[in-house]
Amino acid sequence: MANTNPYLPTYRSGFTGPSERIGGSSPYHIDLKILSSLPYEEKIRALDSLAAQYKGIGREIEFSNQAVSGRRWNPNASPEEKKALFEAATGAHAARPGWDPLDFYVPFAGKSRFDEGAVEGASIFIPGVPGGKITRGAGGGYGYFSEAVDPSGRVVFRVGHGDINRPEEQGEILVAEGGQITPADTTAATPQQTKAANEVLEETLEKLTQQKETPTLPRTTYEGPSEESFQKTEEEINRVATQLMLKRAAEQREEQAIPTIQRNVGALAASLGQKGFGTPKSVI
Repeated sequence: MANTNPYLPTYRSGFTGPSERIGGSSPYHIDLKILSSLPYEEKIRALDSLAAQYKGIGREIEFSNQAVSGRRWNPNASPEEKKALFEAATGAHAARPGWDPLDFYVPFAGKSRFDEGAVEGASIFIPGVPGGKITRGAGGGYGYFSEAVDPSGRVVFRVGHGDINRPEEQGEILVAEGGQITPADTTAATPQQTKAANEVLEETLEKLTQQKETPTLPRTTYEGPSEESFQKTEEEINRVATQLMLKRAAEQREEQAIPTIQRNVGALAASLGQKGFGTPKSVI
């Protein structure tokens, strides 16, 4: 990775979550793995990039393993101080062959990770490699996770323990050459677009309200017969249906009248027989 920019582009990788939804680990923490074979300056660059992104949304990286618990990453520290803290933090984590692993929380600045609401549902970010890509996945005791792949196909960063119920929409993102964030990279992190909590709440309520309304499809999407043709056809159908209904009603009246006539004729013949009258014989 050519160090042409002070920071790597960063991409969101879901959100922190409770233990049962992040792979069974400590709730609301983040696990970052950096390829151990990377030069130290690139490892530091990756952490500085994440710290700058979190600072843009009012958060800070606070390490949590016992030997470094409570210590925070300072992008303005000297290279020697950064290297010393990096080595202490990776050494405090259980060994992961081939990786430099880091456990941390991202509380709001001025808050402890133990303060209520300081770390719950926080955004998780991963550095991207210029010319490479970001891939997504879930499971394996790592919750929701992302991997940063360099142009050669080598995975150089992994971040996990995200909430499996809050995945990102895109399963793969291409990282632009030079580390620049292009307009197509809609999930790339941009601290300048951070919104206040009340703005987010208002937008969410507005979306929920809109979802209750019955959507109306634009008439321009219909390409069939005109409305006038439909109206004429409907009138013709109604006319024929009315004629059929009237015809059927007349037939039913005729059918009901025949048994009545037959019953009346039979009664008349019986009455005449009692009085000595006979019906005329057929002349045929």
